[in-house]
Amino acid sequence: MPNSQHEISPTQIKITFNSEVETNFSIKVIDEENQVVESESPSISDDRKEISIQLPTLLDGVYKIEYYIISSNDGHTIQGSYNILVGKNNEPLLNQGSGNSLSNDTWGSSNVLEIIIYVLKALYYIGLVLVIGWVFWWQTIKNYSIDIRRKYLLWGIVLQMVHLVGLISIILIQVDIFTSKGLFFTPGFPFDTGFGLFWLISLVLSLIGFLCLFKNRWIDLIWISILFICKSINGHASAFSFTELSIILNSIHLIAAAIWAAGLSFIVIFWRKHTLYVKEFLPSFSSNALISFILLVISGSILTIIYSPRFPFILGSWGIILIAKICLVAIVVLIANVIRTRIKGSHLTIGTWIRIDFLFIIVILVIVSVLTYLSPTQ
Repeated sequence: MPNSQHEISPTQIKITFNSEVETNFSIKVIDEENQVVESESPSISDDRKEISIQLPTLLDGVYKIEYYIISSNDGHTIQGSYNILVGKNNEPLLNQGSGNSLSNDTWGSSNVLEIIIYVLKALYYIGLVLVIGWVFWWQTIKNYSIDIRRKYLLWGIVLQMVHLVGLISIILIQVDIFTSKGLFFTPGFPFDTGFGLFWLISLVLSLIGFLCLFKNRWIDLIWISILFICKSINGHASAFSFTELSIILNSIHLIAAAIWAAGLSFIVIFWRKHTLYVKEFLPSFSSNALISFILLVISGSILTIIYSPRFPFILGSWGIILIAKICLVAIVVLIANVIRTRIKGSHLTIGTWIRIDFLFIIVILVIVSVLTYLSPTQ
């Protein structure tokens, strides 16, 4: 057991997780002199929820158990450590670790690599949400003037590039983390892992998008459907109970956020030079944004219950950041109501309010990208 005392040397170390992990993992036993204890190769159980390592006879002292694994469900890297004390000595355990729960490093980590990961996650998630929404709104924008359509398609390419750069960056830095922790990839990678396969599909879709998007309504629909389903499967939704329901709700949550964020982005980008077209766009955006908000609230509430059915989660990193997100969403809704009121009153000075609303949307997307990296159990 973590942080436990053994009068005699244990014969093995076992670590159990609440969901399947990949077969390429690392587990080490480190003595008081910071030397790795020589032992047999680690093994994994048939259900892939338990890893273990056979130990030689250990001398009395404090030993640190370090493990690093990959979640089979969503590809999240999971690392942790804890101490054990061998012998009758009552010396306290040193440097108590994080235990053996499926969790990532906490949000407060000052590690530079962690910060880089959060930045790249934000870049990827913003690009993902905006490009999906941008494709959705094309069915409305394509009826506008040639100049509007041309600029809209140009911005579409920019958003696709943001998404592609974010995706490639996340994949590369994740692979680098795996290899730096002593993990290896089988010759069948990425086809032999769920997260690897979804990485590949997302990457291929992103590249294909430069050739086929904004040309055919059904191709656009199929493209965005596959993309947000891949994102939903390769995330928290597949790691908890009610997997099918979670994936469906997560997909709804993502598309609703995309419609809202991309529509607002169009308004902000085109407001100054194409005010008349934007004002024509506002009623359609307003009605779709209201529906999106309702879907976001319903899907988000149910997903929160599924991910963290016990109230104490609210005290953890994930819960605190979730509360911050909810507060920002409430502010966005209030600002949207102000904008709607001013539009009905024929006020033209709503540009500032729209930009503020857009800024909060971007902050929310950044927060959501952090939530996708942290574990709800934190």
